[in-house]
Amino acid sequence: MASVLYLGLIGLVLVILSMRVIALRGNPAFAWLKFGYAGENALDRAIRAHGNLTEYAPLFLLMMFVAEQDGYSSFALHCYGGTFLLGRVVHGISFGFMNERLVMRITGTALTLFPILGLSTILILRYAAV
Repeated sequence: MASVLYLGLIGLVLVILSMRVIALRGNPAFAWLKFGYAGENALDRAIRAHGNLTEYAPLFLLMMFVAEQDGYSSFALHCYGGTFLLGRVVHGISFGFMNERLVMRITGTALTLFPILGLSTILILRYAAV
């Protein structure tokens, strides 16, 4: 099941982003995740990178699961899932681990929104016809 694979992979991304927030809050066990980049701005950005993933991932994964249960192409689901995952990784790195990298942030956002738009369109068209 493609949706289960991406659920697991996105879960790993969430753990990494969570560990970054924990590191920047001062936990010595995760200090290696600071990379010499600290301060309030770094913590705020890491919190938003983590929060942003938790805002987008549930809807995407639910739509992916519904499309998969409806018999949608496994290849297409992997295309959507891979694109979404790449988008979240690029956005998470650019926003949670770096100083402002606008190109990466925009790329990550686009790679997140296009799969959501694609699955939304598929689900609407499928169920509008019923």
